[in-house]
Amino acid sequence: LYVTHDQVEAMTLAQRMVVMNAGRVEQIGAPLEVYARPASTFVAAFIGSPPMNLIPRERDGRRVLLGIRPEHLEPCAVAEAMLNADIDLIEPLGADTLVYGHLDGQGTRIAARLHGSATARAGRLPLRYRPDDAHYFDAASGTRLA
Repeated sequence: LYVTHDQVEAMTLAQRMVVMNAGRVEQIGAPLEVYARPASTFVAAFIGSPPMNLIPRERDGRRVLLGIRPEHLEPCAVAEAMLNADIDLIEPLGADTLVYGHLDGQGTRIAARLHGSATARAGRLPLRYRPDDAHYFDAASGTRLA
């Protein structure tokens, strides 16, 4: 048994990991399983850097949080946009560029990891994602729905 608060260390060393929140077990599983299918918004926000975006939405008449990892967002044409971000911070990292902003009409913060040497600038950025990369959580409890 090895205890760490460093998520990178846990992801690289563990064969199985336990994510705890205030003394409660949130999820147990292999690191990639926990990353790919977080059981709650706590796990989704804790594992990953930058953490998963959690966006308030309505789905089938109920309030949910749409979870999208920053690396699953990509710039697109305005007509293809699933999200519109107003970018206010750009971090060129060499192979990737991190962009941060807020969603159109909301105060919700969003981060996107743009692959390659993408040219990013402040302002409106239309984004899309594959539906298979979407995670849904109950807005009240934070538990995974799909």
